[in-house]
Amino acid sequence: MKKMHPDIKKEKELLNKLSSDLVLDCTGDTYQDLIETVKKYTSLLVKGPQSVSTTQLRHIYGEVKKADSVKNLLRLQVRLAYLAGRNESNNKFKALTDRLSFLIKSIKNPKQLENFQEFCTALVAYHKYNEKFHKPRGKS
Repeated sequence: MKKMHPDIKKEKELLNKLSSDLVLDCTGDTYQDLIETVKKYTSLLVKGPQSVSTTQLRHIYGEVKKADSVKNLLRLQVRLAYLAGRNESNNKFKALTDRLSFLIKSIKNPKQLENFQEFCTALVAYHKYNEKFHKPRGKS
């Protein structure tokens, strides 16, 4: 049996933790847990040959922020499928788009839409932070 790389295992654990309960039904009591999970998850997105770029996230984020209703956000699923297809060899990006699509399908009301938008804001913010301050640098 092939052994899973520790980062891949951690990434899967963190993605699973980003459930509809934590993201969509976030409360004041669970907000810090959400932020800590996003920080850890995005630190893994910037690592390795299959890192996810800020540009890739910004394409998604722009669409999320424009959505003014649950119905409008549901249309983003098609865009996510397209973006995943364009980056078919990037398993990290595909896993992220799959999770986002799952969360989008789970949104039932305007409060959950707002929570999802806040989650995406945190995702972009901490991704950029980790990219600038924690991404491993190449040897000179």
